[in-house]
Amino acid sequence: MRICLLVLAGGFAAQHNRVRLDSDLCKLLFVAIILIFFIRRARWIAFLLLGFSLFVHAANNIIDARLEPRFAGDSMMASVRIADFPKLTGASVSMLIKPIDDARIPPRSRVSWIDPPELPQIGDIWELEVRLRRPRGNSNPGLFSLEDWMFREKLHAAGYIVSGKRNRLLERGSLSPLDAYRRDFVSRAEKAGKASQPVLAAIGVGARHLISREQWDRYAKTGSSHLMAISGLHIGLAAAAAFTVFTLLSGGCRFRGNHLDQATIAALGMAVAYACLSGLAVPSQRATIMLALAAVALLGRRRPDPVRIVALAAMLIFILDPVSTMTPGFSLSFGAVALLIFLVSIYLRPFDGPAYVARPASMVRQLVHMQFVLLFGLMPLTVLVFQRLSLVAPAVNLITVPVFSLITVPLTLASMVIEPLWDSASLVLLQLSAASVGVIERVIIEFAHLPITDGFVSGVDGFDSKMMCVIFLPVLWIILPRGWPGRWVAVLAVMALLLYKPAPPPSACIDTHVLDVGQGLAVVVQSRQHTLVFDTGASYRGGGSAAEQLLLPFLRYRGIAVLDWLVVSHADDDHAGGVAAMVREIEVGRILAGEPLADVGQKVFDCTAGQIWHADGATFEILHPPANAGLLGNDASCVLAISVGPYRLVLTGDIELAGEKILLAREPLAAASVVLIPHHGSLTSSSPPFVSRLSPDLAIASVGHANRWGFPKERVTERWAGGGALVLDTASSGAISFRLCARDGVSLLRQERLRRQRFWHDSAAL
Repeated sequence: MRICLLVLAGGFAAQHNRVRLDSDLCKLLFVAIILIFFIRRARWIAFLLLGFSLFVHAANNIIDARLEPRFAGDSMMASVRIADFPKLTGASVSMLIKPIDDARIPPRSRVSWIDPPELPQIGDIWELEVRLRRPRGNSNPGLFSLEDWMFREKLHAAGYIVSGKRNRLLERGSLSPLDAYRRDFVSRAEKAGKASQPVLAAIGVGARHLISREQWDRYAKTGSSHLMAISGLHIGLAAAAAFTVFTLLSGGCRFRGNHLDQATIAALGMAVAYACLSGLAVPSQRATIMLALAAVALLGRRRPDPVRIVALAAMLIFILDPVSTMTPGFSLSFGAVALLIFLVSIYLRPFDGPAYVARPASMVRQLVHMQFVLLFGLMPLTVLVFQRLSLVAPAVNLITVPVFSLITVPLTLASMVIEPLWDSASLVLLQLSAASVGVIERVIIEFAHLPITDGFVSGVDGFDSKMMCVIFLPVLWIILPRGWPGRWVAVLAVMALLLYKPAPPPSACIDTHVLDVGQGLAVVVQSRQHTLVFDTGASYRGGGSAAEQLLLPFLRYRGIAVLDWLVVSHADDDHAGGVAAMVREIEVGRILAGEPLADVGQKVFDCTAGQIWHADGATFEILHPPANAGLLGNDASCVLAISVGPYRLVLTGDIELAGEKILLAREPLAAASVVLIPHHGSLTSSSPPFVSRLSPDLAIASVGHANRWGFPKERVTERWAGGGALVLDTASSGAISFRLCARDGVSLLRQERLRRQRFWHDSAAL
């Protein structure tokens, strides 16, 4: 156990490293580990360094396999194989591709294809025109990190397919026997029940491409997401079924040898086969390795030690794939097993009475107790990983887990086993399994609609959370014995997590967050009691928008449930693409727009120069466009100035030279402390007189990484910097947060990409 903890601690330390160690340094580190190992009192250092170096070495292998920079953004015709089930979202297909004899294409790339002529299938070989980039994603406080996800999934590039007649299918369904079985099972699951197909495919062969975002959200809200992942529960059920069946068969057929040993080997074989079929996710790896270690102990006539088995399984998974420790499945899976071992060790007073009454009552109590142990014990992990907790999870799981364990999974496994022998009976079993999934779905839907279901925890992003101590307090309910006075602190901690909101800025101050939304704009301005959003980012051709994926989650992270003002600079999609989503998902007080918007379900007021309002010591003033000016396009952009004492922030939208001239001519344009650079740093804006007049201390450009226009233009950034401004852009800095106060002026709070920087990030050289 000590060795396991030391090795894992070294690996987790490496995950927070910002500086990459090259291969030569890693080799020297391995030599140092060997030398230190011979010093008995320093061996613990050797194990720490071993974990650190193993993770760094594995990470270097992933980084070295990435797309070469010289091919980034180029159109390349390449023959590729579809390596997993494509996922269809709206008009877009997302899929994993592997190259066929093409050194330009990295080993694993995730690409999207808008409106393909036909839906690609797993195993297909296509000739495609691809445009790839190195792994990179938006960086915003408290939100999902795409860059980290791509790293731990070992994706070496991302991009899209250029639509056109050059793309053609070369070969249909070139599959291994394993993938062919997975594909056929997904098809049979559709015959068993279209509505239940996503869940059956997930628990049968680990294919989760059919699960919709709404379905994921329902399961996450109710704390039952584990049902759709092949976990230790599924592997254990498969092994138990194989053990039972083989024991009965061996007793009837009178096989030679020890029947229990043979059944143990059969159970292990079933667990390994099921784990391989599911894609060997970390939870299934953990369960299979633990079963293998327990089987070795039993076959060797030794009593299995659960604690040692867990420690060995964790260390083996880390050694085989150190990067897998970054997945939520690793921490949640091993955390759940550790809690269950702890639960087994707790003495529970048995019920009095006849055995036929006491035994079932004791089992029910154990199940109820187990759900609350898992709820409180895993709460720190679920809050840190998913920023949510589900208070209805115990009730939901008490209903769904027995149905799932006793009906859904056994019937699905039985269907898979007998399918080669009796297809019609296999389909009947799968239909019965689909019916049980329908029951589970109805239960989850009913609970998902309860007002207490969605326990989103604001202000937690796993980096510098001030609530870190509170996050771990719920575990006291598990650790402290019954009757201990401090045990109820755990319940208070749960209430504190649900009620917590990040502190707003002080009076006479505003906090501004220029979000990293790619090539677009979304700004959140928060005062003591009010919130304003300026622009909403773009909509996506494949469905959804930056508002749904970035802006709204950020508002939830900040604990903001109501918008007082939504200002939309103009109607271009990269600024107004998420207005409808905002109105649909959050209460919006007043909408102002520089141009007419499509019907968004709420009255939109014209943005006109001269409009002024006050809130929390700040003054909000519309500077542009003038009333009845008849401006269209970029120059119709609403320009908003927010003043706090003598300091001022100016949000400019996409105004160009004509709009800047109008601003300069109408009245003396006062200097600003912070300016959002017009039109993302285009040469068609930021004229020298405009820059000179504003003369800010901080100038920010909202741009997408490696955008096709080359924004912000170097000449523009030099112009703003020449006026004395610190020039930042969201592509390099991620989300940029700053505070403007009447007394202290401008203070830069953070640049999210730099704050999150790790050595595997493509921006690590910044």
